[in-house]
Amino acid sequence: MKTTIENIYKIRVSHIIIIAGFVILLINKYANLLDFDFLDPLSKSSITLLGIIAVSSVVLFQKKSFFLILVFLFAFNTWLLTRDTTLIVFLLFAATTQSTKKKLLNTFLTVQSIILASCIITYFLALKIKFINVSLYNTGDRTRYTFFFLQPNNFGIQFAFTIICFIYISKLSSSISIAILAISSAFLYIFPNCVTGCVVLVIYALLILFFNKPDFFKKKILRFTPYLVAIIGILIFSLYLTGKTGFIGKIISGTFSYRFIGSVMAIRLYGVNLTGHYLDKLGETLFIDGQWGTFWLDFAYVRVLVEFGIIGALIFTVILIHSIRSMIRNKDYSSLILITIVLFYGLSEWGAFSALTAFPLLLTTTPSPIKASMRCIKAEKNTNSWKIIPATIQQKTSFLTD
Repeated sequence: MKTTIENIYKIRVSHIIIIAGFVILLINKYANLLDFDFLDPLSKSSITLLGIIAVSSVVLFQKKSFFLILVFLFAFNTWLLTRDTTLIVFLLFAATTQSTKKKLLNTFLTVQSIILASCIITYFLALKIKFINVSLYNTGDRTRYTFFFLQPNNFGIQFAFTIICFIYISKLSSSISIAILAISSAFLYIFPNCVTGCVVLVIYALLILFFNKPDFFKKKILRFTPYLVAIIGILIFSLYLTGKTGFIGKIISGTFSYRFIGSVMAIRLYGVNLTGHYLDKLGETLFIDGQWGTFWLDFAYVRVLVEFGIIGALIFTVILIHSIRSMIRNKDYSSLILITIVLFYGLSEWGAFSALTAFPLLLTTTPSPIKASMRCIKAEKNTNSWKIIPATIQQKTSFLTD
C-alpha cells in the first residue's frame, strides 16, 4: 500500500513540474510575441532555461533512455547554437508520458484563452475609451488590429490554434464545431486580417465535414493525407530550387510563393550540414540570384533542415512519422487530422513546428528504444497479439469516433 501511495505521489509531482515548466515556456512565448518590452533578452533566455530544466528533469528521468539523453544533448546544443527552442521543446513534450498529454492540452487551452481574451478585451476598450495608446497595422488599404502583438499574423495564428484546441477537447458535434470555426475565421479576417489563420480554420472545418463518421474509403484517404501534404510541399520547393516552376509558378503567386523563394535563398546562403546554423541574416535585404529581396524563412520543412541540420531534421521526421503511424494503428483519426493541419500550416509559417503554438505536436510520441521495439515485434510474431498494443490516451472529438 505504501509503495502504491508513493508512486501516485511521484506521478502527481512529476505532472506538476512538467505543467509548471510548460506554463513558464508559454508565458515566455508571449513575452516575445507581444509589443511590450517588459523583459530584456537575458531575462527571456533565463526563463526559457528554467522551463526547459523543469520539463527535462522529469522527462529524462521517466524515460531513462541513454539514446534519448543523447538526442536531448544534441537538441540543447542546437538551442545554444541557433537561439531557437523549437527543436528541444518539440522533443521534450513528445517524450512526455501519455498520461500527461491531456493535462498539457488543458493547460495550453487555459493559458492561451486567458491571455488572448485579455488582449482582445483590453484592446477594444482602449480603442473605445482611449486610456492607453494602441497600435494599428496598415497594409495597403487595410487597417489591421494587432491586439497588442508585434504583428497581426502573430495574434491570428495563436487565436486559430486556441479555437481548434477548444473544439478538439470539448467533444462538440460537427455542426457546432463548423459554426464556431466559421465565426472565428470571420473574426480573423475582419479585425487582424490574418489570411493564414483563416485558411487554417477553414481547412479544419472542411476536414471535419469530410471525415465526419469516416467510412472505410475515407479512413484510407486520411491515412495518406499527412504524407501527401508534406510531399507536395517538398516537390514545390524542389521546383523553385531548380528554377523550373513552370505552370506551378503561375498558380502560386504573391505571399505564398515568397515562402519557397525564401527557402531557396536559405539554401544558397547557408547550405545544409549535420548540426545546423544560426540564421543571422533573417530580415535583411540581400542580393541573391541576380535580384534584391528580404530574406525570410517561413517554409517550416526547409527551415528545420537548414537551422537544425540533417540530424535535427531526422529527429523531427522520425517522431512525426512514428506518431502518425501510432495514430493510424489506434484509429485516432481526430489527432491525425490535427497533424495534417500542422503539416499544411508548415507550408506557410515557421510557427507550425512550435509545440508551444501548434498544440497538436504535444500529441506526438518518441519511438521506443530499439531493443524494446524488437521485443515487441518478436512478441507479435510469436503470439499474433497485435490487438493488445496499448492504445494511446488521446482525446477524441465526438464527430470522429467510430
